[in-house]
Amino acid sequence: MEVIRAGKGPMRIAVTGANGDYGRLLLPRLEADPGVESILVLDTKEPQPMSKVEFHRVDLTRYDAEGELTDALTERPVDALFHLAFLFGPILNGPLAHELEVIGTMNVLTAVGRARLPRLVVPSLTVTYGARGNNPALLREGSPLFGCPHSRFVNDKVEVEGQVRAFRERNPDTRTLVLRFAPLLGPSLDNPATRLLSHAVVPTLLGFDPLWQAIHEEDAGRALHLALRADAAGDFNVVGRGVLPLSGLIRQAGAQPLPLPGPLFRGALRALGVVGAGTLPVALLDYMHYSWVADGERAESALGFVPLHHVRDAASALRRSQS
Repeated sequence: MEVIRAGKGPMRIAVTGANGDYGRLLLPRLEADPGVESILVLDTKEPQPMSKVEFHRVDLTRYDAEGELTDALTERPVDALFHLAFLFGPILNGPLAHELEVIGTMNVLTAVGRARLPRLVVPSLTVTYGARGNNPALLREGSPLFGCPHSRFVNDKVEVEGQVRAFRERNPDTRTLVLRFAPLLGPSLDNPATRLLSHAVVPTLLGFDPLWQAIHEEDAGRALHLALRADAAGDFNVVGRGVLPLSGLIRQAGAQPLPLPGPLFRGALRALGVVGAGTLPVALLDYMHYSWVADGERAESALGFVPLHHVRDAASALRRSQS
């Protein structure tokens, strides 16, 4: 089968997870991109109408998803696939989330390999590095992904990265990019960070004020779009400009930090119901305790991604959206 390289003539792009946070940031950019001829959406639900979108119903958790994906990707040549089917809303069914992210990614990777696609883009998160007392000042892409004990939300993404790494080794002809995003903030997003910061009072851990990064949703959308034509592969930290102590980030979002000792902190997070499954509040203790600051230099030099927004802007966008 002839492999068609992205960037030579009009491109046909495939997208999973088009209705999620990542998909809603990327699809309008693909729609407006004159070099993109069509967008093949592989999802359980059709996105908002767009002139370039072709919808093909695929449930990534079904036993026949791999075959469905392979057929869809080989019927007409596809230049790139953005695998964006990851959950950020309240997770009420942990096993189903695991099926979608881990088993769904396995199905996607198998289909991409069989279809011999020239490019694959997968988002991840800098939280996969883990928040630890012995973290280096800057976490670079080669740093180990320790994940987070007790958090399926984080550790499923670590497992997905392992799958993608193995796929990259087996399929060197597919240019594979993983974008590790700092917490995404913006008025259109619904994820653990935006839900935490949407409260008027945000509990923090007494005696600790770690450095946090964030990325504005507009910058995140630009980074995804840049990955379509980047002459690079591998892992990339995608972060906004600057860092803030967690207390400063909370204030920029229009909330007030409430320092609490450990036991009261856990109870306060559970009361807020940040994720809905009761697992992330305990896991958040690490990220309220230690800094995890990622180095975004490689994304700038290899992807051409320069963030336009400071972490202050990203947090302030939440305040404006709530007013």
